[in-house]
Amino acid sequence: AYSAPLDVDTQLKVLNSRVLGERIYNESKLAGDPDFRKETDPVGVLMSKLSFINARGTNVVLIHADDGDPLRAAAIANAYANGYIQYDIDMRNRAARDSSGWMREQLDEVKEKLKEAEIELNNYIQKNKIVLTTDYKNVLQEKSESLQQKKSELDIQLSEAFKRYKDKHPVTVSLKTRIEEVNAKLEQEIVDMLELNTKMVNYNILKNEVDSNQNLYEALLEASKETGIAEKNQISAIQLLDIAQPDDVPFKPKKKQSIIMAILIALFGGIGTAIFLEYFDSSIRTAEDISNYINLPFLGYIPTCGKDVRTDGEKASICFQKPTSAIAESFRALRTSIIFSSPEDKPLKSILVTSSIPVEGKSFISLNLAIIFSQMNEKVIFIDGDMRRPKLHKNMNLDNKEGLSTYLIGSVGLDAIIKSSPVPGLSVITSGPIPPNPSELLSSTKIGALVRELSSKYERIIIDAPPGFSVADTLLLANIVDGVVLVIKGGSTRLELVLTVKKKIIETKTRIIGTVINNIHPEKDDKYYYYHYSSEKK
Repeated sequence: AYSAPLDVDTQLKVLNSRVLGERIYNESKLAGDPDFRKETDPVGVLMSKLSFINARGTNVVLIHADDGDPLRAAAIANAYANGYIQYDIDMRNRAARDSSGWMREQLDEVKEKLKEAEIELNNYIQKNKIVLTTDYKNVLQEKSESLQQKKSELDIQLSEAFKRYKDKHPVTVSLKTRIEEVNAKLEQEIVDMLELNTKMVNYNILKNEVDSNQNLYEALLEASKETGIAEKNQISAIQLLDIAQPDDVPFKPKKKQSIIMAILIALFGGIGTAIFLEYFDSSIRTAEDISNYINLPFLGYIPTCGKDVRTDGEKASICFQKPTSAIAESFRALRTSIIFSSPEDKPLKSILVTSSIPVEGKSFISLNLAIIFSQMNEKVIFIDGDMRRPKLHKNMNLDNKEGLSTYLIGSVGLDAIIKSSPVPGLSVITSGPIPPNPSELLSSTKIGALVRELSSKYERIIIDAPPGFSVADTLLLANIVDGVVLVIKGGSTRLELVLTVKKKIIETKTRIIGTVINNIHPEKDDKYYYYHYSSEKK
């Protein structure tokens, strides 16, 4: 550790500088250490082992060296402390040498100026015959006053003479002559005084130049002596307070403490992560989520198809392709829930199937729901009402030149768009060519008339509608059906999206029959799916 009566922040930056690290490494025994010599960047390795900490409220800095060898750790700390003190001394001596050299140059320059100024002053004195006396002004003043006194006396005498004599009298003439002589002397004295003043002004200027150079020379001479003394003194502002000693016990790792901390971190980290994920996971997973957060009837779970199907077409009609599969059994349970949701006085003949957003499986649910109803010997018709992303014609390999869109624009009649399907008892209406604006077609009264006419011919109408979150098509279709089934992708669809779509459908005054949770993984969600499945079988 060391104490520095300097700016500690500045010293910490110097301590952490690579320039200092290279100097200490090269000038200490560390440069001969085999462990350092084998490194590609030994200076970087050395500096990585060091840390410098300012003791709060003091100018004391602690040097901490971290190394696997306690002797080398102490050696590194001591080498850095001593090396930094020597670095500070060298920097101060260098500054003193630079200052001393500058002082000598300035002394020589000022000495030369002083010499030139003295020579110029002396030449001026010789040339102008200046006699340096402290009372020269008083002498001139006394001489002028004497002449003035003499002139006054002569003026009085002349005045008396005018009273006695004529203007031409010799006495009067003599007095006038003497007065003129005195006046001439007075004028000459004034001229002499002005000339002398001018000379003394120039003299003082030259004298001040000499004095200024003399004072500057003496000041530089004194400073040069002090700098010379500082240059010879090997003194640092940094003092070593304590020498580093090797530790008997390793500083780290503290095994027992590390094991305890690891256990605590793992325990509380796991609990915290679980709570965090549970708290911020707003996706719908279970029937309890439907009941607690959405407040809608729960109709059933549909498991993921997984390896049961090989193609999209096989998946789309799995209840027909594999009627004995677990998925088909789940759709039978869903059919039962819908039947029990139908009041006796108002059966659910027309059912709209939708979801909040795409890829939740609403087309898969709607088509298999139509198939499972047809297997009850009901006469069922399925309408692909998603005129933005239609799938029915692809899944069943049907022609889509004529369909719902061409019927709504009046190009064809109803009989032209009703197509038979491979499923007994199931007729279908494809979407037809995708129109520029499906919402305009669905807002006409013709769609309502279509559903009413089909209701007189079929026992069940299932409509696959677009997702309800972003388009108005679903709400237009919801106005003409008996009920809506809302599909939710398990563990994926966010609660806020479902609540938004629910609110939109309720505003149309259409009944929401309930919700279906799709894409459940039985091996992961068995406590939900199998419980529901066994309840339906009972």
